[in-house]
Amino acid sequence: MCRHKLVLSITLCFFYIGYSYCLGKDHQANKPNKKPVNIILIMADDLGWGELGCYGNSFNETPNLDKMAQNGLLFSHAYAAAPVCSPTRASLMTGQYPARVGITDFLAPKSERFLDPQQYVTMNEALNEEGYQTGIIGKWHLETNFINGLGGPQNHGFDEIIATETKYIADGDYFAPYDKIASLAGEEGEFLADRLALEAEKFIERNKEAPFFLYLSHYSVHTTLAAPETTVNKYKRKFDEKYGVGMADKLFENQRGNRHRSKHKDNPYLAAMLEHVDQGLGRILEKLEACGIAENTLVIFFSDNGGAGNVANNGGLRANKTWLYEGGIREPLLMTWPGNIQPGTVCDVPVSSIDFYPTFLSLANGKKKYKANLDGIDLSDLITDGKKPSKRPLFWHYPSETGNWENRMASAVQYEGFKLLEFYEDGRLELYHLEEDEAETENLVKSMPQKVEALQGLLEKWKTEVKAEIPVIQEK
Repeated sequence: MCRHKLVLSITLCFFYIGYSYCLGKDHQANKPNKKPVNIILIMADDLGWGELGCYGNSFNETPNLDKMAQNGLLFSHAYAAAPVCSPTRASLMTGQYPARVGITDFLAPKSERFLDPQQYVTMNEALNEEGYQTGIIGKWHLETNFINGLGGPQNHGFDEIIATETKYIADGDYFAPYDKIASLAGEEGEFLADRLALEAEKFIERNKEAPFFLYLSHYSVHTTLAAPETTVNKYKRKFDEKYGVGMADKLFENQRGNRHRSKHKDNPYLAAMLEHVDQGLGRILEKLEACGIAENTLVIFFSDNGGAGNVANNGGLRANKTWLYEGGIREPLLMTWPGNIQPGTVCDVPVSSIDFYPTFLSLANGKKKYKANLDGIDLSDLITDGKKPSKRPLFWHYPSETGNWENRMASAVQYEGFKLLEFYEDGRLELYHLEEDEAETENLVKSMPQKVEALQGLLEKWKTEVKAEIPVIQEK
């Protein structure tokens, strides 16, 4: 089992009575149900590590997510396999590192890359083989040739596909009528996050008698930020109370593209978007209770990468989306499963988005033929019994064109509390002891050459194994 050792204060979580920390205290959760386990994976887009109340945020209001942490399991060291969205989503669907899949950057419009259905048995397909009804609601972003593309969710075996993008949606399409989303009609002004939650409720109702896997993939809180005016105004008032009367409107007036950037970690527009995601989660949990299947359903909440710069709160971690520093890859991760996960548990075992696939397959008693192709590990014993997995390194590889500014292209390895970064443009190495320096402020390369050598050896061996592509350095 794992020992709770949060360096950053997770304020609200300290108030939860009856916490049982993963390492150092024995706890006995009830044995998992013998019935097939329903699985709901809810993913936010660009949600920073410091945005939720249970991760220490006092401006945003996330009561349902905080209650989820109180009633379940909170990870303090959960990682996306990439600092941008498409590679992380590829890692979820395949259980493999993005470098092995060959999707290492977000897929731009008309990108030639896509998740090839001929090469991969995706998570939902594996669960479908075990008798699961599978559905995706929301963002896919593993194919951008929307008319003739081969890598869309329809090519990867989902039984139900709802509200998935039909045009490039990076700049937002958050209110009805939705002209970038498939087969989704709503009344004028309907907010997309609310509609996705409603569709999730309907999916649960339709499939409550059989095991199901639902991938609810929100478009929020990706920029351009937008939310219903009444909710935004609520947080503007909170912002003014904190920073001075009229400061919210002054901060956001005349911003190019209405991206609503903030020089503060608090952002009324993002907070408003997040509140609607949180409300939707609350309705989904209520629906599970009403259908009598809450104790047989594992619910997971995650984000695809760190929060975007000048918009988000990454909880004091260094940098943001598009960087391999902690602010770009460490994510909020919550799980709840009544009767099977010990309430109020906090765990600091490093886990990754590559781990969901083998974990879900294990909970579904999946066939071993898929497991040989997975980079992730099965976390089911950690989730239900706090059993600590063997220590293993985690890797990242970001050789991509969008990282070719400010020298962001890099690879990284984290192992036994240390993290080594290798930057491609200037060849520099950076070493941090995360257990002592979570904000990555002190580069230990010169003082710990043996550690650098050992980690660099692991990284180079891994890059060879996954056939990581060599980045192209553009001349300036």
